[in-house]
Amino acid sequence: MERLCGLLVCFVSLTLAEFPTKEFVEQIRPTVEKCEGSTGVDKGLVEQFSRGESMPDDPKLKCYMKCIFLELDVLDPQTGYFKFQKMLNMLPEEMKSIAYDMGKNCVHFKGEEGTDMCQESYDVHSCWQRADPQVLNHFY
Repeated sequence: MERLCGLLVCFVSLTLAEFPTKEFVEQIRPTVEKCEGSTGVDKGLVEQFSRGESMPDDPKLKCYMKCIFLELDVLDPQTGYFKFQKMLNMLPEEMKSIAYDMGKNCVHFKGEEGTDMCQESYDVHSCWQRADPQVLNHFY
């Protein structure tokens, strides 16, 4: 479990300064950099999203989010099913309750045959951002 989601991902009842932890951000940095490179996402859009200014409707940003989920193995590449419990299990203990609270209303993203996984990943992130924009905006 060398790679962990910078999402989620994701979220606990500590102060914002503790979520996400600096250690967690450092652990996922290689995944973030890999996905930035492979998708060609505009880093400005990622920053815009991270600051909570908006959820830009950009195809490369959507696929960047998918890449993060796939690299962390929390998105099934065949079905598009989001593995919420697996994502929670990957997080440091101090982040789990925030992540659970943010994500519990977003677990309905089940995917199905032919699902656009870039769009689904974007939808999951959008749901998290709506759930607690102040916490998620410190994530990326």
